[in-house]
Amino acid sequence: MSLRFKRKTPLWFPLIAGLLVADAAVHIVLLSTISSWASLVRDAAHPRLLPFRDGVVYFVAPEVGWYLGAWWIAVGLFLLLAVLLIVNRDQLERSA
Repeated sequence: MSLRFKRKTPLWFPLIAGLLVADAAVHIVLLSTISSWASLVRDAAHPRLLPFRDGVVYFVAPEVGWYLGAWWIAVGLFLLLAVLLIVNRDQLERSA
């Protein structure tokens, strides 16, 4: 069982879904490449502490540190998508 829109898919659906995928991709890329661009020593350009479970501590720029700690972006986008789907449930139909 799956759901689909009765008519054309509204613009907000691929936009929000795309933002969710992009947010996840940026987080994965930043975290998987952190050893090549982050600093192991705190300095003026890298004041934000970013510890990892293996004990390594990296220091990153404030903007990057804020973004990597902003888990609520994905949660907010997911909730927005869920609310919009519930509000527009009359535009959805089950497909076999």
